[in-house]
Amino acid sequence: MDERIKVTLLLRSDLVKKVESKLASEGKSLSELVEDLLEAYDSEKLLDELCEELGLEKRPYSDMEVTSSRPRGLKAEDIVRELRDQRYTRLWQHL
Repeated sequence: MDERIKVTLLLRSDLVKKVESKLASEGKSLSELVEDLLEAYDSEKLLDELCEELGLEKRPYSDMEVTSSRPRGLKAEDIVRELRDQRYTRLWQHL
């Protein structure tokens, strides 16, 4: 187990009560949640640096944007049909 340190935070009491109630039903502690969030924040920094290095834009994309930016070309079923036709032709030439 990693070494633990004690941290003091000033948080809104109403928010903490709501979150602790939900966490209790999930069997998690507030400390576990904060640790998970800190790990996610640390990962986000790594992803930001990677995006910057690769020249990628750092923003969320909608489903529509992802779909519309996909490259267009041959459909998989057309390629498979062509390959099957070629194989069929080759097989009949040898019979």
